[in-house]
Amino acid sequence: MNFFLNFLNKIPKKFLIIGSINTLFGYFIGLINYFLFYKFIGIIGVGIVNNVVSITFSFIMFKLYVFQTKKNNWIFEYLRSYVVYGIGALIGIFALWITISFLKINIYFAQAISMLATVLISFFGHKKFTFQI
Repeated sequence: MNFFLNFLNKIPKKFLIIGSINTLFGYFIGLINYFLFYKFIGIIGVGIVNNVVSITFSFIMFKLYVFQTKKNNWIFEYLRSYVVYGIGALIGIFALWITISFLKINIYFAQAISMLATVLISFFGHKKFTFQI
């Protein structure tokens, strides 16, 4: 528990606040997409749609409110954010597939589990790579 608290103390409060907003947005957009599109594109398709929408929203929020880089090209930063989220997205989609298809966990908990992967990756990836501060 101390490790977790020490880790949180090293992350800027703005990142935690915006990250929480991004997480809530990602969670609920995941549920909405599941109920709207699951029958048509399956869980893998839903996971892909969730990630594109959530990554775009998160990038804009981090760019405008946390890292506030001004001299960097938005397009390059946006593309780098996909690299950062790419690993988390793959792990999240895989977790969603495993939890729903094999473990038979309901979508509410499965979506929460799949999102945990991106939280830790995103802070360090954005700081060191996407926004290079």
